[in-house]
Amino acid sequence: MIPYKKSKLLILLIFFFCGITSAVFSQPGVTTQVKVINISDLEKIVNQNENRALVINVWATWCLPCREEFPDLVKLAEDYDKKIRVVGISVDEADELDSKVIPFLKDQNAEFENYLIKLADPEDFINLLNKDWSGAIPATFIYDNKGKQNESLIGKQSYELFEKAIKKVID
Repeated sequence: MIPYKKSKLLILLIFFFCGITSAVFSQPGVTTQVKVINISDLEKIVNQNENRALVINVWATWCLPCREEFPDLVKLAEDYDKKIRVVGISVDEADELDSKVIPFLKDQNAEFENYLIKLADPEDFINLLNKDWSGAIPATFIYDNKGKQNESLIGKQSYELFEKAIKKVID
């Protein structure tokens, strides 16, 4: 039986992601691209060792705390560009990519990698990122340059908190 907090996320994610196909979406005249990925693609991202720290942020345009922390995430990606790889994972609906996700990323000047996740089983998504994670967003998972998760930050974070967590894996 699925625990209550995860069953709520499961129902929400099934509703949001039914019928999404893998594709790259972009707005005319905008360089921002968002690739729709599945759990296997995300596993490759998590396991890809580029000899630098990895920051995975799970977010959505409909999530106010996600939108509020996003400028700090963009600044972090810019300030630590050579030392960290920042990856955004949107849990928005596929039909909102062109109307909401890409315009939001463009407005934020988010030049780091961003994806939208297509899930067959939200439980796999949660367990891949952190078995103790409830599925609440925003959520940020920080890995060292060897691929070991060192930190999970749940809820809205500030630049200072992001930076403090990053410094633990790059120093």
